[in-house]
Amino acid sequence: MTVERAMEGSTRRSTWLTSAILFVTATALAAVMSPSVSIWTDEAVTISAATRSLSELWDLIQRIDAVHALYYAVMSVWVDLFGASPFSLRLPSALAGGGVAVGVHLLARVMTTPRTALVAAIVSMTLPRLTWGGIEARPFIFSALAAIWATYFLAVALARRRVAPWVAYTAAAVVGIGLNVYLVTLVAAHAVTVVLLARRDRFAIVGYIAAAAAAGVLSIPLLLLVRSQQGQLGGNGDRSLPSIVRKILVNQFFLGETPDPDASAMWFTVAWQGAALLAAAVGIAAMLIAMVRPAAPGDDKRRVLATAIPWIILPTAAIGAYAVAVSPIYQPRYFTFTAPAAALLIAMGLRAAGRRWYIVVGVVLYAMSIAVIFVSQRTPFAKSGSDWSAVAGIIAQNRIEGDGVYFAPRYPDQRDVVEMTTRRIAASYPGFFGGLTDLTLERTGAETATLDGFSRPIESAATPLSAQTRVWAIFNQKSLPAVRAESSELFAKLGFEAEVVWNGPSTLVIEYTRSD
Repeated sequence: MTVERAMEGSTRRSTWLTSAILFVTATALAAVMSPSVSIWTDEAVTISAATRSLSELWDLIQRIDAVHALYYAVMSVWVDLFGASPFSLRLPSALAGGGVAVGVHLLARVMTTPRTALVAAIVSMTLPRLTWGGIEARPFIFSALAAIWATYFLAVALARRRVAPWVAYTAAAVVGIGLNVYLVTLVAAHAVTVVLLARRDRFAIVGYIAAAAAAGVLSIPLLLLVRSQQGQLGGNGDRSLPSIVRKILVNQFFLGETPDPDASAMWFTVAWQGAALLAAAVGIAAMLIAMVRPAAPGDDKRRVLATAIPWIILPTAAIGAYAVAVSPIYQPRYFTFTAPAAALLIAMGLRAAGRRWYIVVGVVLYAMSIAVIFVSQRTPFAKSGSDWSAVAGIIAQNRIEGDGVYFAPRYPDQRDVVEMTTRRIAASYPGFFGGLTDLTLERTGAETATLDGFSRPIESAATPLSAQTRVWAIFNQKSLPAVRAESSELFAKLGFEAEVVWNGPSTLVIEYTRSD
């Protein structure tokens, strides 16, 4: 008995040591080149919310973005402690990536051999959807973190027949739904897992029903609030079935969000697009092998498939079908929480592939493809072509104290009150815009319980303009030429001369000067 306990203790220490190494490695990998990538518009929203007081944040989520309320609350505390630099802002996501790798490792250890569990953890920390989430200051990778740990507690509850894991499962499910309401579908998928693995175990059935019901009841206030803000659920997505299927097969696991082709050379765009297709081909092949071939010795194929397949298929199919039939709410990033399940299947497939040369070729091709994708995610303008870091640097280098700055409307049809401007750049890099006179700001986002606040049209700033000798005008490329034409006419009437200082993939900066 003493020998058995010693062996069990040694195994436990080895597991946790491996998990610690995986956490550090995955976090470091996710954080690589984080400061060099420009912040983009969605991350600017995180900054806007996280830099408010808790009362101001509460006012905001009553009107908009309740789906991200929990994440904003966490980031509010984080920003107060560590600031909102690009690295600091994204570090929590990198840490979450480390937590996902540990969760995948521990979940796989419940169902597979230590070797397969290690492979699954390595796949998770390199899977493009998760490497993208690790450098994104948004809650998507946190939803994967909640999903993997909820599923781990579920696996432990089914194996050990104790109450404590069900309580932990409930807590993880509630947190997960608070981070991403689509995790309601994961709880439903877990019902399939329970039926497949424990349909004759009354304790397990009752435990799941009680835990899922408790999670549902505790989540009702948030779900009702989110329902009143239904437009926040990705309503700008796709309704084309072929397009959605392509995004499910490629983007959801093997790409992340696509860089803007206008922000890089054509050869590089072709490279990452081809790499994503290759990674998807290898990854999907590995998942299919996991389903059809006998598992490697020691791997419990039935438990892995009963856990991972509903986790992937039910949420994706439910929202994908709704997107085609009713409303375009499918967005690949909202399904980051399904990526750990893909890592489990890929790992088991690699281990079950049989012939060693199959495995070697597959691993080499996969590693080459994800390396290209990893680099594409970490170029300076990787986030939808956002060039804000370059714009902020140009302004900081050339501005003089007292210069005016005009944050142009992002859309040309805003007249009396302008709600969305390029001011998010200054919110993202506030130190670079210090000492400039904002010509159009009326009320801030915190004052109006909105994301961006209210601005007045540039025509209403004619009096402040008359006192300026130099103005930095910052335009969104997508709002051109209408917005630029209107404002340029006004500047010309007041005697300003225009010089284009920066013409980037997403932003145009014009320096307006006059000699008097």
